[in-house]
Amino acid sequence: MSGSGSRLRRLWRYRELLHSLVVRNLKVKYQRSMLGFVWNFVLQTLNTGTYIFAEHSRLTRSVAFPSEILVFGAAGSRLIEFVAEIALVLIALVLLHHHQVPESFALLPVLALIQLLLVIGLALPIATLSVFYYDVYHALPIALTTLFYLSPVFYPAEMVPEAARTIYFLNPIAGLLTLYQDVLYWGRMPSPHLLGGMLAAAVAFYLVGYAVFRRYAAVFPEIV
Repeated sequence: MSGSGSRLRRLWRYRELLHSLVVRNLKVKYQRSMLGFVWNFVLQTLNTGTYIFAEHSRLTRSVAFPSEILVFGAAGSRLIEFVAEIALVLIALVLLHHHQVPESFALLPVLALIQLLLVIGLALPIATLSVFYYDVYHALPIALTTLFYLSPVFYPAEMVPEAARTIYFLNPIAGLLTLYQDVLYWGRMPSPHLLGGMLAAAVAFYLVGYAVFRRYAAVFPEIV
């Protein structure tokens, strides 16, 4: 017992080191979780696009409604799940990392809007292709795995050589994740150039994706 008591007293003397290690580990965990939740939203929504019309084929043939509602509904439900997941991360970052609510958190609704427009803009053409080509269901996971390694989920974008960053940020997911990292983890206002560019890109992806979808939507009930 005396040995255990001595050990505990020694541990108590190093309580600041213990506290630092715990906080550090939690910071790393929640930084990765934060970007992981964003990536999971992208992954799940795009994957849903490959089977959503096959899953609702009886409904699309029997009821007249705008078929894009199925994609919007899937993205909306994923967004609610994302908000619930990220809420815990926000609390942890405020308490353990920032020790206050950073002003940059005010941009979270803008980031969520960019994320939603971007992913719907990608999901609509994927859903369109999946109606005509069943191989999309098998090819998309390969494409998303490649995209995962080309996106700063588990590494910062700063690790990419500066000469290659212009090409690197042609991947819109890289820009989205960098914005989330700046706003949430670093608690700083992101580059206006990156924020404005991503907003414009998200709107462009949405408009182009929606136009492609509407061009072929009328024949969906005949095929699925």
